[in-house]
Amino acid sequence: MTRRLVVFAHERTDARVIKRIRAFGDLGWQVTGFTFHRPRPGREDSAPFANIDLGETQDRAYGRRVLALVQALGILWRERALLRSASALYAVNTDNALLALAARVVAGRRLPLFLEIADIQPPFLGTGAKGRALRWIERRVLARTTCLVTTSPGFLREYFTPRQNYHGRVFLLENKVYPSAGLAENRASAPAPGPPWRIGWFGALRCQASWDAIRELARRCPDTLQFTLRGYPTAIDQEAFFRQAKELPNIDFGGAYQYPSDLPAMHDRLHFVWGFDFSDATANSRWLLPNRLYESGLFQVPVLAAAGTETGRRVDAQGAGPALPVNAADLADGLSAFFSDLRAEPWRAWRAALASAPREAFAGEADYAALSAALSAALSAAMAEPGGTGAATGQNR
Repeated sequence: MTRRLVVFAHERTDARVIKRIRAFGDLGWQVTGFTFHRPRPGREDSAPFANIDLGETQDRAYGRRVLALVQALGILWRERALLRSASALYAVNTDNALLALAARVVAGRRLPLFLEIADIQPPFLGTGAKGRALRWIERRVLARTTCLVTTSPGFLREYFTPRQNYHGRVFLLENKVYPSAGLAENRASAPAPGPPWRIGWFGALRCQASWDAIRELARRCPDTLQFTLRGYPTAIDQEAFFRQAKELPNIDFGGAYQYPSDLPAMHDRLHFVWGFDFSDATANSRWLLPNRLYESGLFQVPVLAAAGTETGRRVDAQGAGPALPVNAADLADGLSAFFSDLRAEPWRAWRAALASAPREAFAGEADYAALSAALSAALSAAMAEPGGTGAATGQNR
């Protein structure tokens, strides 16, 4: 039987979306994306998978996103034949899950729906009427979802269980590298300890405090710190970022990159990866486990992280780098003091801890196989119900 999966997502060129769709395809699903797009300077705008375009949105432009969702309903009706052939639905973020629920209506079948939420956006944490309304909507969506997929246990512990009272089925899909085969096997030998210490900041560059601290550290330590940046700025002033990235010789911004093929060269000769995120310092940034945590681990590059965060706790537990007692306000000062005292032996110990860690701690193949199996089980359960149209239920924490 052909297993047809429809994926609803916020951005067709987002690395996480591409990674998910590629993994499902590799595991035998016939996947079609229903995705929006966002303009990103220097990045390919076409979808590298079969895709139905839902229109354009912008980062954190929530009013415009509501309009785009309404307009997308007409596209669902236009593509109703495709939706009727689907076996299961996968939605990234709550707003796209609303479209997936509408797709169930269009398809005339209660298809299994897996909902992935990998960030808790600030509006969902508000104490006013807007925040309460958004959480109410999300609870209604979760109640109609077969399984919640999330990327960090911090999200369950701090938000879904205590605030949303969610006790349904959960699948923990950490942001591990996929596909990982062959990426790290022929990596270069470890660089000699610094100075100069080489630090990489990769991915969605969304933390203004991090960018301010990097520039300040580069000014203070022109001979002892070198920064390599790859990715794209989001949630910070892009025009200012591109201008400022050229101002200091020990900051090298290399632009967008191809995931995962560019990862080996990006991590080659690095001493540390920047793991700080203060873009939502009291909530989401404290709870998440970012892609760069797993990418750096695969290439045995220690991570700089903030103590008291989920990332810091993971780094500390693995012995994979320093979890520093810093916050957004004192980040530059704290790191300046850290690097002034840093010697070779602690760095070698962090790198050795990463070298001894199991590959499965950083590579995602086994996790995606388990997620595919969970989807297949939900599909089988749905087909076994009267009429073959019910959704699976139960818990799997």
